Amino acid sequence: MEKLRALKRDKPRLYELSAYLVFGVLTTLVNWAVYLLMTTALGLGAMERNSGPYRLTATLSQAVAWILSVLFAYFTNRRYVFESDGRKTRRLKEFWLFVSSRALGAVLFDLLLFNLFLLVMGDKPSKLIMNVLVVIFNYLASRFFIFSRREKPAANTKRKEGST
Repeated sequence: MEKLRALKRDKPRLYELSAYLVFGVLTTLVNWAVYLLMTTALGLGAMERNSGPYRLTATLSQAVAWILSVLFAYFTNRRYVFESDGRKTRRLKEFWLFVSSRALGAVLFDLLLFNLFLLVMGDKPSKLIMNVLVVIFNYLASRFFIFSRREKPAANTKRKEGST
């Protein structure tokens, strides 16, 4: 535990990236667990690949997995990765930006590319490729747009020497 505190203190960017990767893996596990539970419960394996019901079931399962994993990711990123502790209005803005960026990523990657890849490969390889692309996109959006820490000028500036 002391090594984690030292890493956080001495190399905050490395700590942040490491924490993001750990919680990103956990978010991915949530996503996959929900997806696999949904596809199993809805009988995806018994459907003819590339049929209408197959694509609908895979897409519906993907949507439910996305919603639950985004909620998990928001709370863990806000609390443990970027340590945002803003007031209620700040948290609402962050939540809106977080969900909006994840929605953009979902449209680009999970819906468009996922369905394109379903034409040439199975659902699991398609999902794996999407997970890699989404992790990169989401980190950049979170780090530089949603949870960005704007440096404020120091409130107590030193007076020039010799001035009163």
